[in-house]
Amino acid sequence: MGEAVTGGVVNMAAKLEIEPGSSNAYHTGDWRTQQPVYQNKWPPCSQVCPASEDIQAWLALASEQQWQAAWHKLAERNPFPATMGRICYHACESACNRKHLDSAVNIHALERYLGDRAIALGWSHKSSCDEARTQRIAIVGAGPAGLSCAFQLARHGYLVTVFDAQAEPGGTLHSAIPDYRLPKSVLAKEIDAILALGIELRLKHRIGKEISERDLLDQFDAVFLAIGTRQPRPHPYDDGTGKAGSSHRVTSGLEFLHRLNRDEPLIIPQQVAVVGGGNTAIDVARCVRRLGADVAVVCAQDPHGTHQQDLATEMPASLTEVIEAETEGVQLIYRAGVRRLVRSGAHLSGIEIAHVDRVHDRQGHFNPILFAGTEAFVAAELVIFAIGQEADWQGLEGLQQTTEAEGVWVGGDAVSKSKLAASAVGSGYQAAMSIMASLQGKSLVFDAHQKTKITFRKMQLHYYRKQLRREGEMNAQRLDGFKEVVNGLAEHDAVDEAGRCLSCGVCFECDNCWHFCPDAAIIKKEDGYAVDYDYCKGCGICAQECPCGHIDMENIETPAKASTS
Repeated sequence: MGEAVTGGVVNMAAKLEIEPGSSNAYHTGDWRTQQPVYQNKWPPCSQVCPASEDIQAWLALASEQQWQAAWHKLAERNPFPATMGRICYHACESACNRKHLDSAVNIHALERYLGDRAIALGWSHKSSCDEARTQRIAIVGAGPAGLSCAFQLARHGYLVTVFDAQAEPGGTLHSAIPDYRLPKSVLAKEIDAILALGIELRLKHRIGKEISERDLLDQFDAVFLAIGTRQPRPHPYDDGTGKAGSSHRVTSGLEFLHRLNRDEPLIIPQQVAVVGGGNTAIDVARCVRRLGADVAVVCAQDPHGTHQQDLATEMPASLTEVIEAETEGVQLIYRAGVRRLVRSGAHLSGIEIAHVDRVHDRQGHFNPILFAGTEAFVAAELVIFAIGQEADWQGLEGLQQTTEAEGVWVGGDAVSKSKLAASAVGSGYQAAMSIMASLQGKSLVFDAHQKTKITFRKMQLHYYRKQLRREGEMNAQRLDGFKEVVNGLAEHDAVDEAGRCLSCGVCFECDNCWHFCPDAAIIKKEDGYAVDYDYCKGCGICAQECPCGHIDMENIETPAKASTS
């Protein structure tokens, strides 16, 4: 390298041919051992949603008041938003990362808001396929699983016929959910919107009577059985009638709710006992209160929050519903079981209960063992057993043994352990995807849950301001008839509540990475950001300052040259 001496000062020749003041020629990105990568995560709310809704996506649209787009996005997986927004027990909110900042986003209220808005404005579902297909699919059961499956298949161009033995569609949603939780008009309008896709509905059609199993297999390319669990589980004191007006004054929870929803006359004495700890038991008890009677719920399990490790020993009913029931005057007797009915002649005067010593047997099955010497008396002229329900396979014995390879799928409550309506909706979606894959000769792929889950520990919650959760107003006259207990959100509250979503793991273009990058290696684009790896040193500041945890730092051997959000 040449040198020149001027006035005793040695001048070094320039090493790089660059303009003075420019550092562009120094590719400092060559120094790094790790690099930032923009990667969408799977928010915990969607991770636990039984219907696999993309909750963050439709909340983002709702926060921008793109109401119809938000509804369409929600309905891609759940065509019952107004219904589920009322009755779903929203596990999504229990998983919401926002609860570590202030309180969970009121997801179910926003779901209801979108569903109610769609009903009020008459929005229609969109077809996702322009191609008309010739294959015909039969669905047995017009409950949430069957209609969810029919909805997905019809959207994709398939010819769908739904059979149901009842006079009205909706399954348990119609026959067993009280009006104070779900008005029948709301459910009917959402079902009408589903059927408007061209689905044929055949009511009062029981398989084995109006149409045979053989005809289903011969006339249709695939069959989905979604028969639900409309048959109450037998109790020890069943007299075979199941009627609340029977001589022994004993009935089942499902039969009670079915008769109530059919507007049949019910003879309700002043004192009623409900046996069971699930949501049906709580529904029954709250209905009894609305009919003017006193009611006690006898539950074999412990109250919520009693056990941190073994939740199976806690009451399975929704905590929210339990709190509402207690507010309405329902008495809850925990860790107790019925030893015998107490009668005076043919007249039922009450039940003898005893403390439950052990809830489950050694195999882990629910099998309460009563503790001798702890007996107590509960006055009741009517006892309603809500101890579970099961599927009625009468007329479907042959199809029950048929496999998917033979063209028959089974889903919904009949095969699910959760017995939640949202789970039934998700089951219907999965069945539809499986049926379509089979008919098209493709492999079944569910892409959503392959994403990485994002936890609050990977986020920077200090960047978000605390905001009060918006709630619907409570009906002050809640025991006066069967009007809805909770009112829906007003529009301005819905906008504010949707804006509380933290967008966990999904970029919302806050510009933090762009602002904080010391090397100006983050490039803003119309659809997000890109990393200029020629100058990114891999310092990790962008990832550290990303509020929603959208940026990961990955170890590398040789620098990559491009990445986009």
